[in-house]
Amino acid sequence: MDDRKFIDVAAKGLQIEASPFHTLAEKVGLSEAEVIERIGRLIREGKVRRFAASVRHQPMGYSENAMVIARTDGDNIDRVGETAKAIEAVSHCYQRPHPDGDPWCVYIMVHGREKIVMKEAVEKIKKIPGIRDIEICRSVAELKKTSVSGVTTEIS
Repeated sequence: MDDRKFIDVAAKGLQIEASPFHTLAEKVGLSEAEVIERIGRLIREGKVRRFAASVRHQPMGYSENAMVIARTDGDNIDRVGETAKAIEAVSHCYQRPHPDGDPWCVYIMVHGREKIVMKEAVEKIKKIPGIRDIEICRSVAELKKTSVSGVTTEIS
């Protein structure tokens, strides 16, 4: 099985069981040791960035969440991102242009078990030096959530 097909199968996820790599090995026709070695090789070669669990936050009690859009300036973007990602309730932090064209926006995803955790995290974000404005987009309902699967780029 070539690397692309292997990644396609592995990207569909593992079962929560005593030997998840064994089940994957059966699907791809390899031994468990060969599967583990192959995943390591794919990471070392840069064909796979990482192999990790994807945690569903809501069943774990993290029902409060929001996307905070922080506007800054180009010379502050890295500092804002570094400071934001150090806040415990922050799970994701990206630089993306805003739909209105503002290129200096940091999108910060905050998760908490209680509203007070969210409020405290947002207050910390507001105090980050270099932030000139924020928008808070609170989640109302989860309409779809799936993990990324399959291969979207060519592997040589």
